[in-house]
Amino acid sequence: MITRRMDPTDLRAGLAERLAGSEPIDAQTFNSACFMLSRALEDLGLSVPEAAPLARRLLRVAARVVIDMGLPNSSPTGWPNTEEMALLWIDEALRSLGYEVRPAPDGGRPELRRAGEGWNAAG
Repeated sequence: MITRRMDPTDLRAGLAERLAGSEPIDAQTFNSACFMLSRALEDLGLSVPEAAPLARRLLRVAARVVIDMGLPNSSPTGWPNTEEMALLWIDEALRSLGYEVRPAPDGGRPELRRAGEGWNAAG
């Protein structure tokens, strides 16, 4: 099997065409836009080194949530897994900045399972 690496200019051209159209943006287009934006972070001269990894992770989270929940065959039953994964990825991004994701005191939500605790072991 020959795997061809996608030419970023092909992706950009196709994405630009889909974004410029009058049709609503679908989950695949949204995912592609997040991917292109995350790649663009490599070339931006951000004044704080921690900014690019945080933005990259947040784009990854947004893309994954939309792909998991926005495709035609997406099922609401997948939401708990997607939500937990998104919160864990956000937690990882925040921990590198000295913060962490915790449930609100009276929110009735469980603590996140951390690395090594068997992510999604219950479901």
